[in-house]
Amino acid sequence: MPANLFISILIPTYNEVENIADILKNTIRVLDGVSINYEILVIDDASLDNTALIAEEALGQCGRVIRRIAQRRSLSESVLEGIKEAKGDAIVVMDADGSHPPELIPLFIQELNRGYDLVVASRYVKGAGVKDFPFFRQLISRFACLAGRAVTDIKDNTSGFFCLKKSTLENVFLMPRGFKIGLEVFVKAKFLRFKEIPYIFINRKKGKSKLKPKQIIQYIFQVFSLLKYKKC
Repeated sequence: MPANLFISILIPTYNEVENIADILKNTIRVLDGVSINYEILVIDDASLDNTALIAEEALGQCGRVIRRIAQRRSLSESVLEGIKEAKGDAIVVMDADGSHPPELIPLFIQELNRGYDLVVASRYVKGAGVKDFPFFRQLISRFACLAGRAVTDIKDNTSGFFCLKKSTLENVFLMPRGFKIGLEVFVKAKFLRFKEIPYIFINRKKGKSKLKPKQIIQYIFQVFSLLKYKKC
């Protein structure tokens, strides 16, 4: 992969008016400080607030907002739409709530240039951790990752912050379910080498979490549906 590869950063949003401007400004600041060619795609899932408008103002010439119109809202389907629209050699997926530090993106690119096909920001490797994350949410996360190990060797298989070469998704059929698109990608993408890099996950300070009991049930069904794709 060339050192001057073009990066597409995908940020799915739904009612993130309190967070989106800050995360975009911080991401642009980080990327403009290094030699990375990039675009930022904000895929807005028909937010009921002014998320899309604020995102367009914050992005300027650094990317664009895709206003998603669909019968149902889905983070995974938003990411999938972003993948289809992405022009980059590599794709970064990150959340809009401020829990994913954009400072990791240059590290992602370094690892891709070292020969890795997939790089995952992990809360569950040495040197990583979580901050201001409710204990019950930590239990859910740990249980979900344990269940996900049935289909992938990636420790933080529920991570929503990752980077991969777009070529690993060629002719790969992704069938998103719920909000854990990462697990689907980790199982189905055609990568040879992956690496997890540690980071400190900081729970959102503004806005409301989108996690609901429905998403937990969808995740369990997702794991079972992916068993047949597990790489031996």
